[in-house]
Amino acid sequence: MGGEGIDSAKWITSVGIDLGTSTTKCVFSRLKIERRNGLSMLPQFHITDRILSYESPMHQTPFRNETEIDISALEIIISGEYQKAELRPSDVDTGAVIITGETAVKLNADSIVHGLAKQAGAFVVAEAGGDLEAILAGKGSGAEARSILTQGMVVNIDIGGGTANAAFFERGSCKRTLNFHIGGRLIMLDSAGTITKVYPAVQDWLVNEGFHLNKGGVTSMDELRKITHCWSEMLFSTLMNPLDSESCPLIYGERNGALTSSENIAEVWISGGVGRLMEQASPRTMEEAAGYGDIGPLLAEALKKAGSAYPFRLQVPPGAQRATVIGAGVHTTVLSGSTVFVDPHLLPLHNIPVVKLKWPAGDLSRLAGIQPAVEAVFAEGIRKFGKLGKPPFAIVLPAVPYYSYPVIREIAAAIVDVSTASMQPENPEMFLVIICEDDAAKAMGNCIHVLSAGKLRCICLDQISVEHGDYIDIGKPVAEECIPVAIKTLVFSALRELRDNEREQC
Repeated sequence: MGGEGIDSAKWITSVGIDLGTSTTKCVFSRLKIERRNGLSMLPQFHITDRILSYESPMHQTPFRNETEIDISALEIIISGEYQKAELRPSDVDTGAVIITGETAVKLNADSIVHGLAKQAGAFVVAEAGGDLEAILAGKGSGAEARSILTQGMVVNIDIGGGTANAAFFERGSCKRTLNFHIGGRLIMLDSAGTITKVYPAVQDWLVNEGFHLNKGGVTSMDELRKITHCWSEMLFSTLMNPLDSESCPLIYGERNGALTSSENIAEVWISGGVGRLMEQASPRTMEEAAGYGDIGPLLAEALKKAGSAYPFRLQVPPGAQRATVIGAGVHTTVLSGSTVFVDPHLLPLHNIPVVKLKWPAGDLSRLAGIQPAVEAVFAEGIRKFGKLGKPPFAIVLPAVPYYSYPVIREIAAAIVDVSTASMQPENPEMFLVIICEDDAAKAMGNCIHVLSAGKLRCICLDQISVEHGDYIDIGKPVAEECIPVAIKTLVFSALRELRDNEREQC
């Protein structure tokens, strides 16, 4: 945390590195950490300010070939940015390496992550799939914060070289995500209109729609504008209408982002490299359209035109191309409550993503909705982070007005049922991590232990507030049952920036 003891305020240094399909970015920030709780409560620290101290230029992501990233070239880029920022890895307290878009599926993606982590310091490492990338970008762009200040949903669509990832935010919470094979670099060409590459993700769609683009062939501005118009309409129409697989064949991953009749989308934000291009003038010639060797400028133009026909407010956030990286990972250390249930031999744990359960509407004492809610949160965690294991993710139980023993027992029974069906509790390497926002961890852990006949090992912590997109480190006990927890979240000064921007517009 960049200092000893508990001070009322301290500053730490954070780095964010975003390795994307088209570009690689690096951002350094100074973060102000303050204690917000009263002295009678367990100490919790919050990030209250961020000063962007250095932003790298956009570097073209180096590839050795079509399936591998050039690790050596990438390390040279990152090392050079540390030198320009006048920082050494030992100066950095925290940070994030985020692998996004098509880059995350390259053959040597794991080697990249470990290589950068070794070179640059201590990181939360996320090989981001579309869901996670959407959430990270929405936090970093400020869309999450904006949703607190406005009526209706704010949807952030991060559009880069290979993917468009949408996150739906309402009242500061991400409700769902939706991912598309739509990006500026999926069709590559030179200044004469000669096709240099078409990515497989869109090849079938192009053929089915009557567009015959092949490497070495020549295309026209008119043809490319038709393609990018189709993509833009597909994107916005899918956001605003019930999901139809046939009308949007370029969706990938879980199709959990369809609009429901009770929702209202007030604003759509476009971040990522294509978002930045929306702020530029539309290309007039093929040479201008292919200025980056791809169709990014034409896609940006099409999004602006298509978006004007919809009832939402379309905008590009400040620092659009750095939305994912600008909210780099931050460690904020808190202490779990004294009523914990933990096996010290399972600790320490590092880089555990969290998934937050959603309680059913109404009174929990009725018990009926608890089992489906628990099943849903485990299914979400398995979908995003892989099957239950060692563990791949932690389950967060939100605060409730009152935890009666029957409610705690019903929750514990549901956790045991779902876990037993999804994992092998007798395997000594298997265990759960449960985080209670209320002071209920010891009771919850004891119930899980009893109901599983001691076969399901678990760590239960309480009085910790975490959200989707956060990662946690859990340390060994520092005094009896006092457990230090490092929350690695995404931070931005978006609330302040949004209010400042709105004042300027008035």
